[in-house]
Amino acid sequence: MIVSRTAATGVLSFLALTGCMVRGPQRAGETWSDPSQWHVRSDGSSTNAFHSENGPSGPVLAIDYELRGSFGWIELARKLDQPATEDIPVTFLIKAEGSGDLELKLVDADGSVFGKKIPLPGAYTNWTPIVFYKDNTEYWWGGDDQYSGLSEFQLAISGHGAGKLLLDGIGLGQKGMRASFPHAGPLLDPDRELPGTGFRQRRSAELIPEDPLVLEWLKQVQDVSSPDRKILPSMENNEAQTFNNALVAMAFILKGEKERAERILDFFAAATVRTNADPTLQNFFYKGEARGFFQAVNLNATKKAPALHTFKPTDRWMGDMAWLLIAYEYYGRTYGMERYREIHDLLKQLLISWYKDATDGPGGYVQHGWRNGDAKLHETFGHPEGNIDCYAVFQLCGEPERAAKIKIWLDRVLKGYLLPLDQYTWRVQAFGKDYARLLDIPDYDLRYRKIFTHNGRPVMGLYDHVDATVTNSWLDGVGQIACAYIAAGNKERGYFYANQLDAFIIERVINGVRTHTIPYTANGDGGYDWVEPDRGFISVAAWYIFAKNRFDPMTLTRGP
Repeated sequence: MIVSRTAATGVLSFLALTGCMVRGPQRAGETWSDPSQWHVRSDGSSTNAFHSENGPSGPVLAIDYELRGSFGWIELARKLDQPATEDIPVTFLIKAEGSGDLELKLVDADGSVFGKKIPLPGAYTNWTPIVFYKDNTEYWWGGDDQYSGLSEFQLAISGHGAGKLLLDGIGLGQKGMRASFPHAGPLLDPDRELPGTGFRQRRSAELIPEDPLVLEWLKQVQDVSSPDRKILPSMENNEAQTFNNALVAMAFILKGEKERAERILDFFAAATVRTNADPTLQNFFYKGEARGFFQAVNLNATKKAPALHTFKPTDRWMGDMAWLLIAYEYYGRTYGMERYREIHDLLKQLLISWYKDATDGPGGYVQHGWRNGDAKLHETFGHPEGNIDCYAVFQLCGEPERAAKIKIWLDRVLKGYLLPLDQYTWRVQAFGKDYARLLDIPDYDLRYRKIFTHNGRPVMGLYDHVDATVTNSWLDGVGQIACAYIAAGNKERGYFYANQLDAFIIERVINGVRTHTIPYTANGDGGYDWVEPDRGFISVAAWYIFAKNRFDPMTLTRGP
């Protein structure tokens, strides 16, 4: 990389004139510019070369990186000799090219992580000064949501792709330096507690009746997409996902489509050949060892992979096992367990075998499962979203003590106001009315909740995480929050969100049959350019059916 001395000199001159010189740590004994003082860690598959190289005015820190897998990350961590108070910023100059997100993280003495994420593409093509305070962050995880001063600074690159990052003059700045970012925090809707019913109030007195052609779309997709007419592709494509098929099986059971649900459940029940020696085949066993099912496989054969084989390194993830087990439990409660007793018990015992008591406090969690095409078993930490699923299924399957331990762990680790949307909605669905307050977090904050025009009419939806720059709606999440509100007893708000899904219904003609469906997101904003807006997504269709029938798939109960 060629660094412009003129550009860097201009930046430094500007900072000097404003009394905000960035270069160099401000406290003796902290050699932040020395690579040996940093600890480098990664997800295990992403690669990096962290070193020092010559910059425009001396040595700079450099990292060449390649982020691999479904979500890669590389992190640099620098512990402080003594904590710095929150009125002291971290300062540096940055120049970057490539993909991914930059994560700036301040860690205090008890492990509380406060962070900010910045998309890298196009952001720092020239040397740019950064002045970064605790007020520019939000609580992410660990410890508690109270900040006790900076004990460790972490800088991570996450997401997809490759690139190079340069850092110059990194260290602690002076009090009073002007921050590079605005004060962080929620964007609260001024109408968030407006009484009554209506669009601004986000309440509907009546639930728009279910469109039966959405169920018809699921039927037609099942009939035309694979030779055996059993499992379904997620988006009228060739990718069959375990989680999404579990949801569709439950939707079929809910609507009395017993034979269609059995097609899906029969497929997974039959994929339990103990002598299987093909590591890419969708099969519960590998050489006699219980491993579970892959998250996604090719539905039909391609040049990349045969039918029902993995087409890329994918996980046998515990969350998928939990949802599939919920589907079998629902079938058993509705029609009897005799048909699926073996696969039901195999899934249950697998999740039990993956459970472990936490070592850093009370409670416990189910571990991840096999990762990246069976490259390794489990991570060293628990996954909150998947453990909400496991809590729910253990409650349903007669494991209340293990479920209680998971809930203790979840209550301990899930804090703050920046979690993925489903970690709020699913906890309310799984834990009940006492957790209804969690829905205020995404519902009041306009970084989650989006108001925009779709097909000439105003609509309201929710994004899957906080991002004020995105105008899009994750339609799975709209169905989830509708179900969560109804489960919590707030039917007017649940009806409102269920009714918002109707605005996104599109017509599809499949096999000569007119059907209706709903895409995965409202549009391609926020990284969803892979969503085809004229095609439906089977998980959204299932959540639509759940919401319209006031059904909570995590407790298998229906609201009034």
